[in-house]
Amino acid sequence: MDLHALAESNFSQTQNDRRHLHRFPELGFEEVRTAEYVSSQLRILGFTVRSGIAETGIVASFDSGKAGPRFLLRFDMDALPIQEENQVEYCSQQAGKMHACGHDGHVAIGLTVGRMIIQLGAQLSGSFHLLFQPAEEIGQGALKIVKEGVLDEVNPDFILGVHLWNEKPLGWLGITDGPLMAASGKVDITVNGEGGHGGQPQKAKDPIVTSAQIIQQIQTIVSRNLDPLDAAVVSICTIEGGKRYNIIPSKVDLSGTIRYFTDQTYSVLKQRLSEICENTGRAMDCSVELKLEPLVKATRNDPEVAGKVRKAALKMNQKVEVDQTYRTMISEDVGVFLDLVPGCFVLVGASDPSDENHFPHHHPRFNFDERAMPLAAALLLQSCLELAG
Repeated sequence: MDLHALAESNFSQTQNDRRHLHRFPELGFEEVRTAEYVSSQLRILGFTVRSGIAETGIVASFDSGKAGPRFLLRFDMDALPIQEENQVEYCSQQAGKMHACGHDGHVAIGLTVGRMIIQLGAQLSGSFHLLFQPAEEIGQGALKIVKEGVLDEVNPDFILGVHLWNEKPLGWLGITDGPLMAASGKVDITVNGEGGHGGQPQKAKDPIVTSAQIIQQIQTIVSRNLDPLDAAVVSICTIEGGKRYNIIPSKVDLSGTIRYFTDQTYSVLKQRLSEICENTGRAMDCSVELKLEPLVKATRNDPEVAGKVRKAALKMNQKVEVDQTYRTMISEDVGVFLDLVPGCFVLVGASDPSDENHFPHHHPRFNFDERAMPLAAALLLQSCLELAG
């Protein structure tokens, strides 16, 4: 069967879904309107729908009546606190909120998969459970779903998901064995000194200079403490301290992110951050408080499942480029699920190769080539067929 052709036959509705959702973005755990729209569409199709999961999440289930695997297909729903700058007729109508990462497309893909499942009906085997997840952007939705026992209730044999990926063109598919997307953590550093007059720095204990030293030293962790073949990132992204040009403040707050693939790398990052903060503070006569909070596990694809998904991609009646080696230091909380159940998360190229003005994820002018949505929907179902044997 030509699943891509079937997905394309649903494209008008897929596009309508995506553009409707784009107009009404909602932040993590606030996806009430989105959830109502999704639930109503899936109930009309005939799915058994359970809502209110992890506050605003949804699980929609369909049993083919034939023996086969239990598939959990995951789609994230939340938007970002960004003011949209695109000039399109379906622009966000919510001030300061925008689907700037493609989650509106993910939900539309999920609804398309639901329609295709009903259209295929007796040709399928096993059961299909569509999970529409809240709060991916704040790294809390997947963990909350697990804590509420959803995986225990569904008891899936496989988990599959997709992410529209603007860094690559339409037709590109990132299907990597093992780690695909990095684990992440949040770094908070408070530097406490003693304020004073900018003209008499000798009478103060300057937290700004201390902060500058800490930031500089942190940049050596990856280059001087890790094996060059290990991948990691340490970025300080905010600095808050001081109110006036001639007053040395008493405190400076720093925050940032770490990214890594292995627990061993995390241990090195944690140890060196602690040592740098403590020792630089002592040398500069300031006290330094470090808080390091792991947020999201690495997204790791099961090699056997990823191999089946690659076979599925090549079976579709569509020209695709399958990349088996791509990795990124961007994080995704789908890794929480993949740590518990065999599965595969696929990056789906979504930029228009002819458009030189495409923008990256989390940019106020982010957009994607909508033709990637039927490709993603078809790949998910083709992968289910491949896994069902």
